[in-house]
Amino acid sequence: MNQNTGLTFFVILLVIALAACSSVRATPTPDTQATVNAAVAATSTTQASMQATIDAAIKATSAVLPMPTPSAEYVTMSEEELAALIDQAVAEAITSTQQCSNATTAAAADGAVTQQEVDQVQVYVADAEQAVAYAEELINAYYGLYGELATETLAVLKAIEQDLTLMAQDVAAINASLQQISNTLAQGLALTEQTLAQLSAAAQKTSANAAAAQAKAQSWISTLYTELDRRAASALAVQPHQVAADRQAALLSAFEYVDAVRQALTDNKISLAELGQIAQLGANASAGLQTQGGPQLQKLAGSINALTTQVARGQWPQAQVGLGDLEAALGARPRPSRP
Repeated sequence: MNQNTGLTFFVILLVIALAACSSVRATPTPDTQATVNAAVAATSTTQASMQATIDAAIKATSAVLPMPTPSAEYVTMSEEELAALIDQAVAEAITSTQQCSNATTAAAADGAVTQQEVDQVQVYVADAEQAVAYAEELINAYYGLYGELATETLAVLKAIEQDLTLMAQDVAAINASLQQISNTLAQGLALTEQTLAQLSAAAQKTSANAAAAQAKAQSWISTLYTELDRRAASALAVQPHQVAADRQAALLSAFEYVDAVRQALTDNKISLAELGQIAQLGANASAGLQTQGGPQLQKLAGSINALTTQVARGQWPQAQVGLGDLEAALGARPRPSRP
């Protein structure tokens, strides 16, 4: 080996050694703090995602829906019958929501939630959602049918409806938390204390709003009956301002009353103005029949008063029947006298 060859070989070995050292230095050393930071960031992202899901669920529940047209089922009910159905539906909504809250609290009580517990609580969630939605449907039907008359009752009922809305939002928040928990468990990850605290807080809020609704629900039916009595008494207290001078005029006055009642009932709702007109025409017709109707028609004055009472009390299905009976009892409609 000559001198040049040896030098070349030495250079090659030196290059190989330097490359090996560079390779060793290039191998990254585990960064513990970076790993911790990444884990914290991932947890924060998960919590933010959970809160966003809950907020979206609550926002969707809070959306204002157009008032539905009352179905035929509700139109065939009197105001008292529909109110009794609302009372029962609200009670069931409160019970179902409380059960959902209790089940949620029990699931999170031991500081851990299993997938089986998630599935069990979601059954209560579905029941509460359905019960609250049904109560709100009935209340909307009541607004559509009797909202223009039930001024005093509406104030109490709207307060109950606000509590139902809050209950629906609370149940939506529970459901959103359960979905996030289910996703976390599916990934094999442990639940954080914040997640469990959030679920427990939603359950407590749900229970509080259900209790508030129950307190108001106990008074609204009594408020309704008080208003119905007052409404009927006010309608019957109207004094006649135009009394028929003869039998034919008395009959015409009675048919004018019949026409007004029929027209008012056409759209399955009655305004305060329509009720006022019916009360006045009823007072006129009743007085006319009593003074000019003779033995056969005088008794129909009582039928007019009964019909006015039915209209004022929201007994419109019964009023439809009474209207037909009154018209048949009046006989043939006389022709107006020509001036």
